Amino acid sequence: MACWIIPVSEANWEVIKKLNVYGALEDSAAPKLIKAGDYLVFYVTVKGSRALGGKFVGVYRAVSDWFREDKPLWPDEVAEGKVKYPWRIRIEPVKLGVADFKELVDKLSFTKCRKMPQAMLVGTPANMRRPIPEEDLKTILDSLKP
Repeated sequence: MACWIIPVSEANWEVIKKLNVYGALEDSAAPKLIKAGDYLVFYVTVKGSRALGGKFVGVYRAVSDWFREDKPLWPDEVAEGKVKYPWRIRIEPVKLGVADFKELVDKLSFTKCRKMPQAMLVGTPANMRRPIPEEDLKTILDSLKP
């Protein structure tokens, strides 16, 4: 079991919550790294967000293998009429809520000793495509508030 940080747009977060599915780009490392049983910690990116940018919003567990779909699902795909995230994986919620990244920076080991800790929230999965420690998962879970 591994724990991964997954940055998403606020619009895509709404689809994830509604459908319990996550999608990755064609050339994403996510399908090679994330396996059934792993934990996904969703973080809403600041860019384009209205309310949740810069926050962890939920922890899910992957419950399927990756599969491909050719039907637009995500808001940007639907708007453009083409699939951008063909790799999909089914997930189930462990805990939903909101935790501000800025308030957790000093408590998370994967961001310690970083001049720019927010840089660890870039990429898919984030943290330079490395899982985060279980202690960090627990810290985030404990910090998620409804």
